[in-house]
Amino acid sequence: MTLITALPGESHGIRKPLAVLACAFFLWGCLTSINSVLIPFFYHYFSLTYRDAMLVNVAFYLAPFVACLPCSALMARLGYRMTLILAIGFAVVGCLLMALAMWLVQFSWVLVAIFILAIGVAAMQVVANPYVTRLGPEETAAGRLSVASAINSTGTTAAPLLVAGILVLFPVSLAAHQEPVRWLFLALAALACGLIGLLYCCHLPDFRQGQIQRLNHSAKELFRETHFVMGLLAIFTYVGVEVAIGTTALSYLSDASLGALSMQQATSLIAIYWGGSLAGRMLYGMVAHRVNAVSAFRIATAIAGMLVGLAIVSGSRWGGICLLLVGLMNSLMYPVIFSQSVRNLGDKTSLASAFLIMAGIGGGVLPFLQGWMMDVIGLRLSFLVPCAAYLLLLLVGLKMRQPAAASSQAA
Repeated sequence: MTLITALPGESHGIRKPLAVLACAFFLWGCLTSINSVLIPFFYHYFSLTYRDAMLVNVAFYLAPFVACLPCSALMARLGYRMTLILAIGFAVVGCLLMALAMWLVQFSWVLVAIFILAIGVAAMQVVANPYVTRLGPEETAAGRLSVASAINSTGTTAAPLLVAGILVLFPVSLAAHQEPVRWLFLALAALACGLIGLLYCCHLPDFRQGQIQRLNHSAKELFRETHFVMGLLAIFTYVGVEVAIGTTALSYLSDASLGALSMQQATSLIAIYWGGSLAGRMLYGMVAHRVNAVSAFRIATAIAGMLVGLAIVSGSRWGGICLLLVGLMNSLMYPVIFSQSVRNLGDKTSLASAFLIMAGIGGGVLPFLQGWMMDVIGLRLSFLVPCAAYLLLLLVGLKMRQPAAASSQAA
């Protein structure tokens, strides 16, 4: 956790709790990335149609609607720390069920396992994001979130390489139904159990609201906050476009008329996409206290849109490289959107966090929309969907306002 210990503008007392919370960010990064990477494996292993294979993403990104609001209530009743432990517990159950589903060779059980695992991942996000923002001053919240998100990106970058390595070392036998995926999920369950033990042993600062607020009243107050509503739209769009490119860039790179790479080469290169998010978040975490977050967000969304546009125009391997570079532009979007969305919300922060994570349903909607466009107008032109999404994010960025404290510090 060298990045955390070198984080400027934060007291020493914040860094140890931040390091522990970063482990949760790493865990759900691994679980989220593995979910996407394994879709081609499920497609071949269970002899699915493309539509059925996409149910994996649907199950994963529907889970927040079940988890987020109850999780917000638990945060108010039990506190952030205990709710995070329960969230990781759900992830453990999901991993164990996934191992069982692979042993039984039942895709329906795979979907059940992914849904339960995704409930745990969504709950971790609901707790951990506001947990990080409340550890220190509001003006440096985006920097802390960026560092934690960099650790999350480490998980999303390492997971595809891990899966690729495992599948090479332990080849899959479709006829004999032999695969190493069950052992991977058993290992992830053990890792999650270790994190639960760490949370029990460490004395993290805890937060909770004095009483559980009435949901309808609190929600009405939240939706009167313009910056929060814009944040919901931005999170929906950002998660959707990030997942869409992370999934369809693989098809672009391996398409004979576009990237013309083998599936193995294309799968390995996807790590560059997630690695770009990792590198960008590390860099932004180090300089966030000197940078105008809103201006950086606007520049990143504009460049991301141009890179996707170049991929559409190019229709070649260079276009695939442009798509991989979009990961670097994505790197600072989430911490900026989230910190902007929850600023000055006080006791409503946990409920706001729940709604923001629920907006991650965009990760199921936009990829599905682009997949439908692929059938209608072809793979290359289907990237008009993420291009339009980045334009929308740029428009949201133009509506953002920099907090006064952060602005003066950046100046």
